[in-house]
Amino acid sequence: MIETLLVQSVGVGFVIALIAGMYKANARRWGRLASAYRVSEQLPSYSESAMQTIILVGGDFGWNSYRGITTVGVAPEGLLLKLMPPFSTFHPPLLIPYSDLSIEPKRWYLIGKSHQCTLRRVDDVRIIIDDKVLEWIKSEATSLAVETR
Repeated sequence: MIETLLVQSVGVGFVIALIAGMYKANARRWGRLASAYRVSEQLPSYSESAMQTIILVGGDFGWNSYRGITTVGVAPEGLLLKLMPPFSTFHPPLLIPYSDLSIEPKRWYLIGKSHQCTLRRVDDVRIIIDDKVLEWIKSEATSLAVETR
């Protein structure tokens, strides 16, 4: 009885560790962005649009899609990106200054009209956002009297 319980506990622990390791490895692009743009203090006040999709590409093979789990925020200090719980594990909120963003049109597979954001401090990771999200960001930034490019 004890032996069976011990074997099952080790098996469950191994599966949990494996899932956590895979999840941490999947957060590598977000981690690169967090090394430069992590929100170090309390989040600033911002307008938000929840359940948006962003895609992170670059750095190595593949991409990371955060489909419907991203909250995009517009603050006077910059563009805020955060994930909904429980997906926010290993993914701290990001605050990217507008001056670090370079945006250009980019067709991304099935999304349709989209834009690619290149970042000044992390040039090997790019953010793909939908055209509608970019229009929302611009309208909110205009209402905050923030100059965007």
